[in-house]
Amino acid sequence: MPNIKIMDRLSKGETLLLDGGTGSELQRRGADVLKGATSTSTWKAGWLKAWSATANIEFSEVVRQVHKDYLRVGADIIISNNFFTIPSRMNSIGLGDRWKEYATAAGENAVSARDEENPEAYVAGGIAAPTLQSLKNIPVPDVEHMGEKAFQKEYYDHAKLLADIGVDLILAEYLGFISDCVAAVDACAEVGLPVFLGVRHIGQNGEMQYPYEHQSKPTAETLQELAEALEGHPVDAILLMCSNPEAVSAGLPLIRDSFNGHVGGYPNIGYNPTGPIANAAMLTNQLPSQGKDILQTQNYPPSTLAEFAAKWKKAGAQIIGGCCATGPEHIMAMKPVVKD
Repeated sequence: MPNIKIMDRLSKGETLLLDGGTGSELQRRGADVLKGATSTSTWKAGWLKAWSATANIEFSEVVRQVHKDYLRVGADIIISNNFFTIPSRMNSIGLGDRWKEYATAAGENAVSARDEENPEAYVAGGIAAPTLQSLKNIPVPDVEHMGEKAFQKEYYDHAKLLADIGVDLILAEYLGFISDCVAAVDACAEVGLPVFLGVRHIGQNGEMQYPYEHQSKPTAETLQELAEALEGHPVDAILLMCSNPEAVSAGLPLIRDSFNGHVGGYPNIGYNPTGPIANAAMLTNQLPSQGKDILQTQNYPPSTLAEFAAKWKKAGAQIIGGCCATGPEHIMAMKPVVKD
């Protein structure tokens, strides 16, 4: 367990280096992360299922090694591989009754890797949105689909489990609708740890939930509206994630100027997990999917991502890392910039 609390370091103005992608890195190393998933190109199909959740037990050694590799190259924060270990997502592969088993394994893998590699680093307990709106023809917030009480119970139960394991903060990530963001941070805060919020799919002009024609309202919700809605709610940092680097660059000034807490970003640089995905810009970073390769990173090599990191730090970001398709090589390249 770190001697200095993460919020103390952020409050003093320090910039912290976040890890890179875990699920995509596991797949790159040969782990099966797509049980029950399909190669469909439609956004409405819930195509990722529980993604890399089962790897926490079936490939636990690989999961721990990924965490250790990020710590070894300088990450201050690693995110536990709990992305879709929540009940609703585990239900999609018939393992909903075992969600605690997989969630516990994910948390323990991360904490043990941290304790062995760098006890002064932090473990963020990552909890992704159920994204059950993908089951509807027109996506709607999860709180509308599930009901707020059921939605918040999933987050609280998961956050409590991770807090008991020993994570240092809760990261409610991959949220796209304002109502889901507010409900998630309120639920997570009940366990008494700092709460970070990861907002997905930012557009090139900083709009939320890109492309917003998939939303149930005709125009995009904005980051400024998000900050206003979160006023008075227990969120310590807002991070722009699973968006391409240019979108993070566009969104950071908007959230920095409208939110009183800490800000940061961790971009998706091109991940195509189940084969070519056509006409789904939010999944391929507004670039066409080429061929069957799972990683489309040719436009964002480590040196380029380090250049983006320098811009984000200058723009006020204090937590900087990577999301899908980034690996230890990207985090290593970003370290001199982020930690200078």
